[in-house]
Amino acid sequence: MPAVVLLRTPAVTVEPGGEAVAELTIKNTGTVVDQFVVNLLGEASAWARCDPAAVSLFPGAEETVNVRFTPPRSASVTAGAVAFGVQVTSQEDREFSVVEEGTVSVGGFSALTLKVVPRTSQGKRAVKHRVEITNAGNAPLQASLDAIDPDAQLAFDFDPHSIEVPAGGEAVAQLRIVASAPAKGGIKRHSFTVSVESNGVTSTADAAFEQKPRGPILIWLAVLVVAAVLVFLLRDTAEGAELGVLLQSVVATTALARMPVL
Repeated sequence: MPAVVLLRTPAVTVEPGGEAVAELTIKNTGTVVDQFVVNLLGEASAWARCDPAAVSLFPGAEETVNVRFTPPRSASVTAGAVAFGVQVTSQEDREFSVVEEGTVSVGGFSALTLKVVPRTSQGKRAVKHRVEITNAGNAPLQASLDAIDPDAQLAFDFDPHSIEVPAGGEAVAQLRIVASAPAKGGIKRHSFTVSVESNGVTSTADAAFEQKPRGPILIWLAVLVVAAVLVFLLRDTAEGAELGVLLQSVVATTALARMPVL
């Protein structure tokens, strides 16, 4: 055997965007000068490197290679334990190959964003919105939803109120809003803010509900009058004179319904 290889740090922990180092020692136990090449194996090799990647050693000499783990702060690197291997080969002995195995534990991070769709809704008393939550972090999370309006005139109901969002994924919740009182004299705009919180991280989004007033009461009364006249005349007679009275009643009632409400 031309060399003795030992991974002195078989378990390391690293945070996304940071760096951790595992030490590997190589000792030349042969009788000639030899060059040893170091390669990384496994998923962690995409964001790790050996420093140096090759060492030349005299017989009996020893050197330390630093395996540097630098996972990006991205959802593409999943939080948790990742196995890796460090392979050492000899230039003088082509059949020599040693693999030392270890584990790097990648920390998790959260990156929450949310969107309220539609941004502005319209309705008379109750409306519905869709809340889209995006998790750009590298670990799944449980998110809690909440909403508030500065004038305290709206009631909010989320379905669900708490939702799991996968790492690098999205989740959708439904939001129903009910105004505490009908609008009077024109459209009333209610501004509100939706928030999502998980593990102490909070994200917010602003939206609005434009509440429309109810239709004039006289229009509904006019409709009821027309319906009553139709039922009465069609039941009692089908003569032309009564039909004329029917048409006159419809015209008069329609004109009444179109009068402005004071």
